[in-house]
Amino acid sequence: MGSARRSCVGCKKYFCKEHLNEHEQQLAIKFDNEIVRSHDQILNEIQKLEESNNLSVALFAQVEQWKKTTINKVEEAAERACHELTKLIDKQRIAIKKQLEPITKEIRSHREDENYFEDDIDRLQTKLNEIQRSIEQFVQKDTTKTVIVDNDQIDWNRIIYIREEQEDSEYFESHVWTKRNSPTNQSYILGWIKPEE
Repeated sequence: MGSARRSCVGCKKYFCKEHLNEHEQQLAIKFDNEIVRSHDQILNEIQKLEESNNLSVALFAQVEQWKKTTINKVEEAAERACHELTKLIDKQRIAIKKQLEPITKEIRSHREDENYFEDDIDRLQTKLNEIQRSIEQFVQKDTTKTVIVDNDQIDWNRIIYIREEQEDSEYFESHVWTKRNSPTNQSYILGWIKPEE
């Protein structure tokens, strides 16, 4: 007595009832082993990403290193500016002191000789007033003689930023880019990010 043959909808092969049941069991095992297991592994990886930053720690470390390097460069620039400012202040102080030296000598000479004339007093007073004005301008940091030049050409919103580039239709690669004239002039690859559905 011959058994009825049935076809598999997927592979289109014909089986007897017993072998069709075996075939369906093999497909169920294959589905569990290949599809369900892969799905569960991916889901597990996503949950790990949600629970910790283990995969992104290195990427954040790169950003942190860039920050430290940039801060060091800024501190070095500020230190240079302070050194230059100290030199400029000393130079101006010495210049004012040199202006006062001949007047000091002349005042001593007049006192020693006890020789005072109205013209000398007026002339010396005029010179002292000029020096006093120089000191006041120096102390008040006269805005017409700017000492500190602030370079506001840095775009702090774009000096480091994340940019996604479409690699193919399914994934994007994310990069941290720095401007060409930034303190470190480096690029960092931050990994693959699956686009939102």
